[in-house]
Amino acid sequence: MNHSFSMLQAIVESTPYGLLVTNKHGHVLCYNQPYMDMWRIPGEVGVNVRHQTIFQHYSSQLRDPQQFLRSTEVIYGAWLPESFDILEFIDGRVFERHTKARTLEGLNMVRIWSFRDITERRQAEAYKAQLAAMVESSDDAIIVKDLDGIITSWNAGAERIFGYRASEIIGSSILELIPPDRHEEENGIMNLVKSGNRVDHFETVRWGKGKKPIDVSVTISAVKNSDGNIIGVSKIARDITERKESQKRIEYLAHYDPLTGLPNRALLADRMKTAIGNASRYSSQFAVLFVDLDRFKPINDSLGHEIGDKLLKAVAERMQSTVRETDTVSRLGGDEFVVLLSQIHAASGATRVAEKIIAALSQPYHIGQHELVLTASVGISIYPDSGKDASSLLRSADEAMYSAKGQGRNCYHGP
Repeated sequence: MNHSFSMLQAIVESTPYGLLVTNKHGHVLCYNQPYMDMWRIPGEVGVNVRHQTIFQHYSSQLRDPQQFLRSTEVIYGAWLPESFDILEFIDGRVFERHTKARTLEGLNMVRIWSFRDITERRQAEAYKAQLAAMVESSDDAIIVKDLDGIITSWNAGAERIFGYRASEIIGSSILELIPPDRHEEENGIMNLVKSGNRVDHFETVRWGKGKKPIDVSVTISAVKNSDGNIIGVSKIARDITERKESQKRIEYLAHYDPLTGLPNRALLADRMKTAIGNASRYSSQFAVLFVDLDRFKPINDSLGHEIGDKLLKAVAERMQSTVRETDTVSRLGGDEFVVLLSQIHAASGATRVAEKIIAALSQPYHIGQHELVLTASVGISIYPDSGKDASSLLRSADEAMYSAKGQGRNCYHGP
């Protein structure tokens, strides 16, 4: 018996986790130091001390001491062959308790109790569960791929943004989401990740299901294994399509007339600045034509703004048809338009365009059930003779336009 007990005690003492051995009556036979440390038992427990006598010390540390006492009494009372449960402590620790009944030579029936501290594992599992819940509830697409570009993880946000279910896309190449003209961009990003370099947040275009283009902002981080080796890439993609469209709309309205789609006063100013720079550099000329519609207001007032707006759109289309692609037709507002002829060889070039505009605008307009007749007065200024800055050129063209009106309308007046 002494030999068997010595062997048992040696095994218990060499075990890294908490072990306690009792006989069928609950008397302590042996234990190890990890057991003492885990349960924070002061001093020696002592051989032949009943296991139940230290229950009170145990139970004072547990969240549910009564359940612990009941389960332990059942294990001894029914002499269960094996039992497993989880013990939760008031201080947040978590133990696995496992017990087995054994018959050892010379010792009759004994019960071996093992205790493992699984606090960190539980915390990791809880964190993992929280992280998984966050990933699934995120509005952003969270996608993981391996270093070969094969998608290994796909959350609900990715499904909403790109239209693919996880079962459809996991195992596929990330290139399914990337337009061909962005493949080089993707290769560059992967090279940075593989070399351990940081990838800055960026905006790009990706494909949704059916090759639908989607504007996204992307944050990328490397996925590493327990050895710190990079094994993949995690991508968080946010759909910014609406934001991009809104930005485009704002930029458009900043430079274009919302009714006619023509460049507005701000864009005209930019183009005049460019024209002045080019003309000054190359000692060339350009012209500014100020166009005002004759008697537009009575039509607008009598037939309503809807008809008036349609008439202005038709006027804009006709004016654009009379000039070159390099020229600019701009609407300043109301019934006032400005034409920038980017390069002319002589003033006669500007007068020919003015004649074409007057002729085009004087043709009848058929809008709804109405046949409308409209004319225009045009004033012309020439750089650099009429002025060397935008304000002077516009003022000179405006004055010339009023001179045309004074001459009877439906004509042009030059500098």
